[in-house]
Amino acid sequence: MISPLRQKRRQETAREIQKTTLDLALRKNLEVITTEEIAAAAGVSKRTFFNYYPNKEAAVIGHPPNFSQEAKDALREGTGTLAVDIKVFLDKHMETLTADEAILKDLGNFLRSNEKVRGLLDRFLIGQRDELTEVLCNRIENRQTATAFAKNAVDTIGGAIALWEHSQDMSLADALDAVWEGLIEASRLLLSANTEREK
Repeated sequence: MISPLRQKRRQETAREIQKTTLDLALRKNLEVITTEEIAAAAGVSKRTFFNYYPNKEAAVIGHPPNFSQEAKDALREGTGTLAVDIKVFLDKHMETLTADEAILKDLGNFLRSNEKVRGLLDRFLIGQRDELTEVLCNRIENRQTATAFAKNAVDTIGGAIALWEHSQDMSLADALDAVWEGLIEASRLLLSANTEREK
């Protein structure tokens, strides 16, 4: 088992490599910078770089935070309404993301210009959606419904980050609240349209 101090150092090294990669990629072009250049700028060896990331594209993405086990367990075993429990789950995840606001801003700028890196992040997000689907299947019998909830939850996080990036005075938590309210209102409109059609 890795000691907490060693784990913290590993996280700091991974984050430093990611920040350095993002900085170089935004100043230059990711295609022209080398892993040797990234390692030197981050103050690590090339071998250390590859102990953390398989390539420079993965270093740009870094290690996005997964949903915490505690939050997944709380959602799986929740006794509140599904909407309330999912919002609490999203709030907890947004708290984690708040610790990396500077990286989120830089990453957002970079993702708009690099499809290869965007593809890596999309694969990670699909994994999060699938993981959340499994959690929700404990509360929702229909797997397609659980998948729809999971997809909307992951999309809500992405929408909140995008709104926050383009707002001057909005926190990530406020952006999440705004996107969540939009999702709830859209759900109400869908429900009322469906009710109208059935009449």
